Amino acid sequence: MKKILMPILVAGALVLPAACGSAKPAANDTPTTQAVVTLTQADFAPKVLAAMLAKGTFHAVSVSDDEGDKETYTADVKLSAAGSELSGSSDGTGEDALSVIRAGGQTYAKSPHLSEDKAKPWMKFDPKTTDPQEMLKGALIRLAQMQFATHDLVGGAAHTTAFSSAPAGEATVYTMTIDLPKAAAANALGAYMTADLATGLKGKTLPVKMTVDKDLLLTKIELEDDGAKVVSTFSKYGDPVTIAAPAAAEIA
Repeated sequence: MKKILMPILVAGALVLPAACGSAKPAANDTPTTQAVVTLTQADFAPKVLAAMLAKGTFHAVSVSDDEGDKETYTADVKLSAAGSELSGSSDGTGEDALSVIRAGGQTYAKSPHLSEDKAKPWMKFDPKTTDPQEMLKGALIRLAQMQFATHDLVGGAAHTTAFSSAPAGEATVYTMTIDLPKAAAANALGAYMTADLATGLKGKTLPVKMTVDKDLLLTKIELEDDGAKVVSTFSKYGDPVTIAAPAAAEIA
């Protein structure tokens, strides 16, 4: 596994009838188009998250390139006021095979590193366990979850040491450096990085580029961490998504 994470209202064009009654636009009437909105550091996370929440679902594809070793992580995500659920898998095979499900507030992962029992391939994340072996598996599940949760980095915009924006056609690219200890301690990074990990991240920052379209929907995240480059793309907003926990009989 790799080391690496309200829509704007549009005013419709007014079409005025000509004096003769035909439905021709007036000569001086031009269709209105939606202006690209440039967000500030303070309103970036609230407005982008609100736009994504309004759609409710999206599809994410993350490609991780760790010094030429590439792997793709694909997930369907469902958002609600209570948090996010997802179902994702990697394109890895054998020892590199990985699947993650987050449903009902619980995270499950499937990997040969976690369970070799083909009848019970899924492991349930237990953050309260004190068993050393289970704690190690829990750390692997946390790492696995990060691969499918780069969208949660949006919340880190409020905790950056640098923040700028540049237009890109009908989209805007935001370049920021997230202070990971502060963002994680504030519970701003969701499943990507939790508050209990913040104590071990002193001084750690993460340079990130996020592309947001004219509807304030996240379309791309680009980041690099410890030599690993990750590019995540987001699409299919609002498409139906079904997410269910693994069957109890399949959980080790």
